[in-house]
Amino acid sequence: MNHPKKNALRILIVDDNHDAADSLACLLELSNYEVRVAYDGKVGLLATRDFAPDCLLTDISMPGLDGYELARHVRAEADLASVKLVALSAYTDEEHVRKTSEVGFDYRLTKGCDLEKVLEVLKMIEEIKNLATKTQELAQQNVELAGQTKELIREVKEEVKEVKHEVKELKQEVKELREDHKKSSGE
Repeated sequence: MNHPKKNALRILIVDDNHDAADSLACLLELSNYEVRVAYDGKVGLLATRDFAPDCLLTDISMPGLDGYELARHVRAEADLASVKLVALSAYTDEEHVRKTSEVGFDYRLTKGCDLEKVLEVLKMIEEIKNLATKTQELAQQNVELAGQTKELIREVKEEVKEVKHEVKELKQEVKELREDHKKSSGE
């Protein structure tokens, strides 16, 4: 068994067709993804909460909690907002396309499509995840730089305050020297 690469995309496959789910899981594991499988929508929702996948690949037509309802539940939970939803369905009609969009799916793939199409979508999701990570890192660096800048400004203000105080003292000394000079020269 291949071990997923470090920071591998985490994928949850939800499909009541055990053979289809397990076969896809094996193929994706061979592509070095971290993969889990659930065989119905209810277990899929629990697994989504527990596993926190980057991508949820789900069948639409399942008994109990179908793919549409699973997507609605995932989209309703703030902790799962970043999960990319991929409908993996035999349905290709206009109604299905509309409904998958309405419930929050990011992508739609037709069941039986070749692995290359699945990998293409996963690569896009991986790139989005990497960009989000880089954006987060840059935001953190900006926060750190802002803190450092604030500290430098505070230090500069303190230095300016000290210089102003020294200038004031020098002016006072000059004034006293002038007065002493006037007194000593008899003016």
